[in-house]
Amino acid sequence: MDECKLRAANEIHGVECDGQGCMYWRVVEQLDIPVAGGGRSGCAIQYFELLGDDDAGVAQWLLSVKDRIEGLQEQADAGDDGGEGTG
Repeated sequence: MDECKLRAANEIHGVECDGQGCMYWRVVEQLDIPVAGGGRSGCAIQYFELLGDDDAGVAQWLLSVKDRIEGLQEQADAGDDGGEGTG
């Protein structure tokens, strides 16, 4: 798979693209945004042209959003481990 363009824009190289599992594609799905070609494939950041050549600040912000949302999702998933509630 290709390198994650968002991480590469933040000088983090060698991390594979999440592809369809990318948080940004999941947002598109949740918001029911139509995608040309009928499918989520490749890099959502590139598809929606969210980064230009000199958008280091935007790249940092987009990566921080991605990391925070993925961290919250991991916490939610850990809470859904099938254990009993405390109440």
